[in-house]
Amino acid sequence: MTRLKASLIHLTISAVIATAVLALMLLVWYPYPLFTAVGGQQVLLILLGVDMTLGPLITLIIFNTKKTRLALGFDLSVIALLQTTALIYGMSIVFHARPVFVVFSQSSFDLVTANLLNDEDIAKARNPVYRSLPITGPIYVYSEMPSDIKEKNAVVFSIFSGKDFPQLPQYYMPYDEHSATAGRAAKSLAGLKALNPDRSSEIDNAVHASGRAESDVGFLPLRAKYQNQAVLVGKSDGRVLMILRMNPWPPSALHSDDKK
Repeated sequence: MTRLKASLIHLTISAVIATAVLALMLLVWYPYPLFTAVGGQQVLLILLGVDMTLGPLITLIIFNTKKTRLALGFDLSVIALLQTTALIYGMSIVFHARPVFVVFSQSSFDLVTANLLNDEDIAKARNPVYRSLPITGPIYVYSEMPSDIKEKNAVVFSIFSGKDFPQLPQYYMPYDEHSATAGRAAKSLAGLKALNPDRSSEIDNAVHASGRAESDVGFLPLRAKYQNQAVLVGKSDGRVLMILRMNPWPPSALHSDDKK
């Protein structure tokens, strides 16, 4: 076997593994378009870059048929160990940065990732369903500011401490039971078209795909770390229909950390 052939075989194996990783990310942990909302492409490029180049490149450099079978086997085992370690480390980062909750509160959605919630946060969830982080994709939830003054003060203190309200699982409730609130808060699609004038046809296609009349479809902003997006919902019931990679706010309404 030549050095080039050995490297190509290694590259093929790496490509198969990379494809499996990509499928796991896009189909389970980071469903489109939330993948771009949390900057998943940056992590993916690093992860796949390491997996697709580290092993095959080192194999190309050190593979030598003049070595004994034992020595060559040892070298390839070390390469496999390094590549596997890098892949496991990268996957752990991907896993801990995955979206876990899409939280509706007041008039918008917030995307909450696993690394924003610690064990103490999760333990405070009043609904037992939310006392563990989902591993099969993000869950839509509803959250409402408490009416009790003491609890309100506690929320304000948490916000000043750096924990935004959507990152407080103790106030999570099933979205389906409160979706009508989201429907009433939904904005007209005319507003979304005005914010994205060159993508009106894409919005019309999304409405057509939903099977609903345009008058029964509105949008709500989705706030995320890397890219804000627009969530299409049914005005009559608040059902989430689709997420679009579109600007949901006018520039003057964006906070400095939302200008992504």
